[in-house]
Amino acid sequence: MAVLPAAKALYLCDFHVGYSNGKVDLYGLFNSIRPASYPHRKGSFVCFAQLLGGLGDVSFHIDIRRADDGSLVDWTPTRVLRFPDRDTLLQVVATISGCVFDRPGVHLVELYCDNVWVADTTIQLRDPTP
Repeated sequence: MAVLPAAKALYLCDFHVGYSNGKVDLYGLFNSIRPASYPHRKGSFVCFAQLLGGLGDVSFHIDIRRADDGSLVDWTPTRVLRFPDRDTLLQVVATISGCVFDRPGVHLVELYCDNVWVADTTIQLRDPTP
């Protein structure tokens, strides 16, 4: 039986670079977007999470939902993480490509492990005019 991890961090950024020594650089951290028009197709972006306290094989995926009505906007395929012990911290990267935002508003980026919510962060989609 798997034990679900806790999220120590959940960030959105334009891209990341992982190094062999375990360090990670996150570039272009963001929590809002001001598109020129809607619908807006966002090029790829990265959801980065640090997970700790899990044990065994744990599936995970990310959903993007509108905060006002909970409607599903996009999702990632399910992948599996392997936690060899409860002290292992895993850095998880999921790239989201071509997500379409149909209108302004707050969107939730939600991380699920074994279909159980673990963490979320928000993206504020702003009106095209400042």
